[in-house]
Amino acid sequence: MDLQMLRRLFVTTAVVLGFAPSAVQACSCVLVSNSCGVSKAFSAGGVIFLGQVVSKIKVQEPASFGNRAAMVPRYAVHFTVKENFHGASDLGQEIVVHTGLGGGDCGYPFVVGTSYLVYASTSDRQLTTGICSGTKPEVMVGGLLKELRAARDGTRFDDLFGTIGIGPTGTGYEDLAEARPLNDVSVLVSGSTGMVFFAKTDEQGAYAFSSLPQGTYHIEPELPAGLSSRQTRTGKPFAIDVDDKDGTGAGCQVDVFSRPDGQISGTVLDASGKGVPGFVTVRPADPKEAEMARRHGGLSGCDTEDGNFSLPQLAPGRYKLIFHPKVEGRVDFRQVFFWPPDDQGVDNAIDLAFGQHIEKVRFEIP
Repeated sequence: MDLQMLRRLFVTTAVVLGFAPSAVQACSCVLVSNSCGVSKAFSAGGVIFLGQVVSKIKVQEPASFGNRAAMVPRYAVHFTVKENFHGASDLGQEIVVHTGLGGGDCGYPFVVGTSYLVYASTSDRQLTTGICSGTKPEVMVGGLLKELRAARDGTRFDDLFGTIGIGPTGTGYEDLAEARPLNDVSVLVSGSTGMVFFAKTDEQGAYAFSSLPQGTYHIEPELPAGLSSRQTRTGKPFAIDVDDKDGTGAGCQVDVFSRPDGQISGTVLDASGKGVPGFVTVRPADPKEAEMARRHGGLSGCDTEDGNFSLPQLAPGRYKLIFHPKVEGRVDFRQVFFWPPDDQGVDNAIDLAFGQHIEKVRFEIP
């Protein structure tokens, strides 16, 4: 294997459009610029493999805090190796990777039974990983797997590649396993010289352009009806500079993970018909679904100064609108108003179909 090529792939920038979970609490990941080949290289002791989680065991491990040592809880995650890209065990063998519990320690929330592309490094004779490593569920890396095989086998990278899929409803790293690739999606790439190129995604949602002339390109996937990404909603396709300087392939990665394009919009009005400033959000009408949404960070929210609101990228389902008014310029979360109002014990809700836009809702409050 050409280790230099492999390291170049490690430093390829991965741009995820439409879905980007953020590190939580004290854990902070370094964000990279939207260009090709600018990021971090893996250490020689690192490994990359595709594996399925077979067990996740909580353990106590020693840690140093200045001059003080203590035992801290972590997870020992056991994988069965499905494919080795660098430094891992053979196919079918077990490998153990350690990670934190999550939150401030940057631990990755692996789900038992799910397959992941794992980037791990060696620390205190153990393999470790976290949310800043680039580790992702297999369902999100169909395009990247092909390039990792090229690095392992010493063949040329594609100039531009990626994965097109549907992102999860939740916004946490544990929710990423719910993403799904999209097959047979056309990807249009238009260059600064006026040249246009097309590709289609395969069953893993992967697309690739093997060789592109040097230049700036706009990437626009033709998403199925009822789905949208942040770029499709704003009308501003993502742009990236492609330049294969050394003939091994530019290796530019652009992933697009969309969401259902259901939308509820309207105006919050007082008794006199005047718009009311505040914060509008939505929650599932079903109590169990509402609790799950709360655990995953909630759904769309809109801060409004004139009462007008728009809540995009909602999945199909039954919803309640929630409004918190502003008092002296600040949102008062102690005051809560719901729409539609319940009627004589009937739990009313908004029924939203896949990709449906419900507009001009009159959310009237006392």
